[in-house]
Amino acid sequence: MTIAEIILMALSLSVDTLVVSMCGGVSLGRITAGKVLKVASAFAVMQTALLSAGWLFGNSIVRYIESIAGVVGFLLLLYIGVNMIRGALKKESDDHVDLSGIRNLLLAAVATSIDAAAVGVSLAMAELDKTSIVLSVASVFTVTAAAAVAGIAGGCTIGLRFGRPAQIAGGIVLIAIGLNILLG
Repeated sequence: MTIAEIILMALSLSVDTLVVSMCGGVSLGRITAGKVLKVASAFAVMQTALLSAGWLFGNSIVRYIESIAGVVGFLLLLYIGVNMIRGALKKESDDHVDLSGIRNLLLAAVATSIDAAAVGVSLAMAELDKTSIVLSVASVFTVTAAAAVAGIAGGCTIGLRFGRPAQIAGGIVLIAIGLNILLG
């Protein structure tokens, strides 16, 4: 996987974090560095944990399905990409996200990170070298944390305006990466 593909994947996975942080930032009241750090850490840690868990799971089964691993990786990314696009096109805008309590924050972090587990499985199916995996995890962590910070700073209005186009673009990128796994 090239550096550009890794960064595009990280950007695609962080779109939901950006939108939820934008809308949820309002629930935090007075914004402090501590609150921003807590939200950014929760989203970034959850995203990378699920990406890593997906990769570990996929890596443990890839030898059993080696002959179809590329197809499995493609199908997972196709599914996620299509769902991102479909969700962006039909989703009602939800500007009532509450990130103020630890329970709500963790639920939001898990909800925005579930796709990362499937992407992790896809990365295992692509049989990437360990350097690419480490770069992927580091990029996803960094971009997700930055998305959360930008989201809180950006506010809900920007999230509602640009969230859908960003989600559509993210879905297209994941489908393209899946095609690269299938054909590459």
